[in-house]
Amino acid sequence: MKILCGLVAMSLLALGQDAPPKIERRLIQLKYVEASRARNLVNTFAGGRGDLYVADDDRLHVLAVRGPAEAVAAAEEAVKKIDVAPLDFELTVYLISAGAQAGDQLPEALAGTAKQLHGVFAYKSYQMIESFILRGRDMGQGGSAEGTIKGATYSFRYGRASVLDGTPKIVNLQNLNLLIRTPTGYHDEKGNIQYKSSGLSSDIDIRDGQKVVVGKSDVNNGESPLILVVTAKVVE
Repeated sequence: MKILCGLVAMSLLALGQDAPPKIERRLIQLKYVEASRARNLVNTFAGGRGDLYVADDDRLHVLAVRGPAEAVAAAEEAVKKIDVAPLDFELTVYLISAGAQAGDQLPEALAGTAKQLHGVFAYKSYQMIESFILRGRDMGQGGSAEGTIKGATYSFRYGRASVLDGTPKIVNLQNLNLLIRTPTGYHDEKGNIQYKSSGLSSDIDIRDGQKVVVGKSDVNNGESPLILVVTAKVVE
């Protein structure tokens, strides 16, 4: 009888122990986000669990997930949150020349900017000499544009761009750079034209629809500097 009671007790003890978790394996297809980036985010979102294994393949746009059912479900939920279509945006870039003679020559779209410029700088007039539009994408590559203005050449570039959530949304531009190269009228010993370079660089945040005065670039010894104004429009 004692032996039988002992066996029953052991059986009850075994039944009370937790069963090992069921291990699941699943392939999660990605549409927008890179698999390698998704893997890092999934691991962070799932709490860095040691029992969750995630492998990525950027070429196939897929994650291979293995772990307890609860962890795999958490990984799938994380993918739903991050694998979404990126937002596009448009940048309108204005290059404005400042002068000592009164009389603005700016389009109506820059009327508010003109008031801001007169309030910040001591120049008496502002004239738009160049404008262009660049289209970009959230978490995409940078953009650039080049051209010629008043005998000088300009190069406008920005690095990585991101669209930040909010109301309104915000376009963040990293490593924005404007370079102006103006001929000096001199030549080097090989006969090549010499140039004077000036410009500005910054990281900026632009609210959707906002016009941002980024700064001014010293051209013609400061007599008629170029002022850079950028506006952003998020395309839903």
